[in-house]
Amino acid sequence: MTRTKKIDLRARLKRLEDVDWDFSTSRSQSAFSSLHWHPCRYPSQIPAVLIGALSDPGEVVLDPFLGSGTTAVEAQRLDRACVGLELNPVSALMARAKTLSRRSDQIRKLVDRIRILVRQNAKREAVPKTVQSEKWYTPRTLNDLRRLRSSITELRGDGRVLAEAAFSAILLPVCRETRHWGYVCDNTAPKDNHERDVIELYEKTLIGFVEAYEARDVYRNAPHQREEPASDVKVLEGDAATILQDRPIDGAQLIVTSPPYFGVADYVKAQRLTLEWQGVEIEPLRQKEIGARSKRHRLVAADQYLADCKRVFEGCREVLDRGRACAVVFGESGDRMPMNEKFERVVESCHFKLIYKQSRKISTGRRQNPSLQLEHLLIFM
Repeated sequence: MTRTKKIDLRARLKRLEDVDWDFSTSRSQSAFSSLHWHPCRYPSQIPAVLIGALSDPGEVVLDPFLGSGTTAVEAQRLDRACVGLELNPVSALMARAKTLSRRSDQIRKLVDRIRILVRQNAKREAVPKTVQSEKWYTPRTLNDLRRLRSSITELRGDGRVLAEAAFSAILLPVCRETRHWGYVCDNTAPKDNHERDVIELYEKTLIGFVEAYEARDVYRNAPHQREEPASDVKVLEGDAATILQDRPIDGAQLIVTSPPYFGVADYVKAQRLTLEWQGVEIEPLRQKEIGARSKRHRLVAADQYLADCKRVFEGCREVLDRGRACAVVFGESGDRMPMNEKFERVVESCHFKLIYKQSRKISTGRRQNPSLQLEHLLIFM
């Protein structure tokens, strides 16, 4: 990855003057957005606008808080390379599944093979000991999930990524819990014997991936009147600050990211169902998570959150090219202590300078509770 020439960043910022950051009249541009549930995912229009205005095709975009891959999806759609860092293995899986460099016709062939394997397979994979099977699933649902797992074990490479992602995506809608995802997050016993057609939903999710890739390629190839290879996306799994210490890239020309809300969501516990099937212990990951809701009552929680953010942005400063932008979408809850100004000072202490600030309303569909109403778009250089 090579560094590019400097740009007139302040001139680029003028492109943002007329943007309605609330996006009150538009839906998500990405067909990937609805394929797998993820808490506090920001709308795809935000990274799309920022990447289009503040970088050029072929450049490298970094997201140190990748989540389910919204930034990476938009970077690839706009012909930028992307490097994303993510602690949560379920989020990292989803990001990889959404950003394969294959053409959409190749994705369709992979999905067709997966569907054939499922239909032909009569085996039932043993349930990992980490899965609370009787708690979360009816016997019929569990039987179908075991069948899917058996077919997934026969896959390798990108096919395995897609199959694992689709399996993860259906676990919440097929489980016994029907009240709210928070009950799964808090490991609370369901009060219902809810069931859905597991195989049908799995295949529908796989087809959703095909359609999302087709939409990506239609957009990407239209200007060229020919099929161009998709830009590479690299998803690195682990603690962002630790990864950045090892300088995983030669240089980034833009950072677009949204740090976890402080004390609002438990991103790791929210993916409990998939982590159980993966055999991953939740507690060690939860302890490493930045700003987790479960840590909110600790006396040092706010200071620790800011310190953790500082470590990440110190690493970002080292890999971001001079004179280029670091765009941050920062949200906070009205039920917690005000953090925005303290966060700004933390980032500026990492040798960044705040050059643009705008607030946006959070749509009701993305709020974890009524106190979440505003986010702040901060651009540093």
